[in-house]
Amino acid sequence: MKRREDHPMFKRLQQLDSELELEEIKSEFQRSALLILLFFIILVVAAINFWTVDHNVASFYGGSGSFGLIISWIIAFLVYQFMILFYLRSKIFQEQKATTAFKFIHTVIEISIPSAVIFYMMHNYQMLSFLESPVSLVYFLFIILSILHVDYRVSLFTGVLAALHYAALTYYGFNYVNAPEQYQMAVPVNSHYIRTIILILCGSAAAYVSADLKKRMKMAYDFRKEKSKLELLFGQHVSKEVSKALIEEKGATKRLEATVMFLDIRNFTHYADSHSPDEVVNYQNHFFGPVIDIINQHQGVVLQLLGDGVMACFGTPVENTLHADMAFQASIAILKQVKTASDSGQLHPTAIGIGLHSGPMVAGSIGNEHRKQFSITGAPVIVASRIEQLNKKYHSEFLISGEVFQRITPGKTSIRFLGEELLKGIEKPVSIYQVGTLS
Repeated sequence: MKRREDHPMFKRLQQLDSELELEEIKSEFQRSALLILLFFIILVVAAINFWTVDHNVASFYGGSGSFGLIISWIIAFLVYQFMILFYLRSKIFQEQKATTAFKFIHTVIEISIPSAVIFYMMHNYQMLSFLESPVSLVYFLFIILSILHVDYRVSLFTGVLAALHYAALTYYGFNYVNAPEQYQMAVPVNSHYIRTIILILCGSAAAYVSADLKKRMKMAYDFRKEKSKLELLFGQHVSKEVSKALIEEKGATKRLEATVMFLDIRNFTHYADSHSPDEVVNYQNHFFGPVIDIINQHQGVVLQLLGDGVMACFGTPVENTLHADMAFQASIAILKQVKTASDSGQLHPTAIGIGLHSGPMVAGSIGNEHRKQFSITGAPVIVASRIEQLNKKYHSEFLISGEVFQRITPGKTSIRFLGEELLKGIEKPVSIYQVGTLS
């Protein structure tokens, strides 16, 4: 049997554990790409404004010298963001997340850039009014985009750090800058300190949105992970298509035509009593492993794994008009598998009996809120069980009912009519057919 770790759905669970982290690094990448786009637009707008629109703006802020400085800062910032972009791209290819330390350091560098520009302009040009220049609005841009860090701590830190920088610049400007009259502030110092509070509030709001975004992302991935866990659980017993249907339909009860299989291992009790527990379990694993795979390949559902047998159903929960043929072909494949394994010594010499019956039945989940199980009920289940037991009477391996015989294409497989049997608990006699044995 395949190890659980080798099951495709188990590997999918491992992938989902890292997908959320990968999504976060992709969000970080998008943030840097967006900043590059926005600052490139700022660069273009500033150049157009300086050279073609209004020369008075550049003159007011120190002329071409100060404009050249600001342009240099923007270009330096773009170069820095391109370096971050390539770094994040390598992380995505390596499927590694960006550390929290990286996010904090990155934030400090970003916030420091507009702060350095404002400080330089106030210190060198004695321009106190530069506190109110468009450069100070960049703080709000960084706070808004901090949401894409998908970490509320980083968003809050961005707001607080921007507020501290602006407060320090305000203090320095009003206490150490001897600005000419045209570069004096139009509003009192307290209005600028109030702006620091607004920056903190903006950071808090961004932190809230970031936390909510991450919560929703995690809920989405948790849902996908739980769904994959269910698929893994069902996938150990049924095919991928069937397990998907079980999950999507949530075990909804319905009546439909299907075929029931009962399989019994002959003389299993004697084998179990004469061998050690480890030998018995090892035998069961080697027997049931291929049997389950064959049933899955024929879109069947293993409803019960008994110590000495199997109960399976074909045609539910996924409706399949070929349910009888699927069950018939699966039974032949199981007989061949058991004979081959027994003859080659892979399996202790084993004889089995299989019984099939088709008919209308009710399928759905039964149980309570603590435990539910997918199950089928109806007369066909009882009939299939009784037919399997008739193998002992007829010294056969594989018996089917007339309802199955009418629905299958036997091909070259020999089938002969044995007669009608009045089964216990069933009012009408059931036609019994023996499928040619492989011995």
